Amino acid sequence: MLAAIAAVLALALGACAGEANYAPGSIVVGGVTRTYVMHVPAKLGSSVPLLLSFHGHFGTGAGQARLTNFGGLSDRYGFIVVYPDGINRGWNDGREGKQGVDDIGLVKALITDFSRRYPIDPKRIYVNGFSNGAMFSQYVGCKLAHQIAAIAAVSGYMPTEDAAGCHPARPIPVLEIGGTADPVMPFTGGEIKLFGFKRGASVLSAKQTISMWTNNAKCKAPSLVATLAPIATNDGTSITRSTYASCVNGTSVVLYTIVGGGHTWPGGPQYAPKLIIGRASTQLNASQTIVEFFLAHTMR
Repeated sequence: MLAAIAAVLALALGACAGEANYAPGSIVVGGVTRTYVMHVPAKLGSSVPLLLSFHGHFGTGAGQARLTNFGGLSDRYGFIVVYPDGINRGWNDGREGKQGVDDIGLVKALITDFSRRYPIDPKRIYVNGFSNGAMFSQYVGCKLAHQIAAIAAVSGYMPTEDAAGCHPARPIPVLEIGGTADPVMPFTGGEIKLFGFKRGASVLSAKQTISMWTNNAKCKAPSLVATLAPIATNDGTSITRSTYASCVNGTSVVLYTIVGGGHTWPGGPQYAPKLIIGRASTQLNASQTIVEFFLAHTMR
């Protein structure tokens, strides 16, 4: 049954309606050809931000492009977005069972390659991801804080195995978005599950993950908590934003709690039945929120 559910999710994530205006590409990392799709605005400035967006387990780069629809925002704000493909549709997020694939090397190689081909601003390179891609984004924040200006994670927290070894080279801005009713990635921490079946991995809770990043950024002030005004459509979810300020070097850490939200991309499609992934909130545009957060943070 688990294999059948995984196949359904793979098809659903690959078939999400949305962005289709992207181009394929590839790069060799450690002797392995890695593929991706990308969107480059028609008009580029003299200093261009780069966003790397990582799909969830069972997903693809093209599926992540359709799930997030960063392409339109790329045109509006003038950044390049790249959606890599994971080996076996997943990412080496630092856990012992994920060893053997050099995905950190992939991130470094993509930054180097795109910086060679385009006028990438080295102080405005950003990483985000969904689910396993969000967990990987946490790992990138641990390992490559000297190259990444900020990270954003949707429906994915710090892998428990990574927590003790996470020592970022600098305080890094972090945006977390997670649903309280996520049946896959537990908001309160613990075992990742799919339709009740354990996936052999565990994560910190959303609050523990945020605490790690606020400690790293030496945030002194308590969080400012605000409940966002609901959008007209009542979809059974609501949004609470917790902002941590007074951090070193102007760093900020933000948690968007999707009350009643599932294992989804807020503002994105209900890509699989609620019974499997929970509810997709329409009360927040995660992509717009992420882009605004990223562009407000330049590496210092």
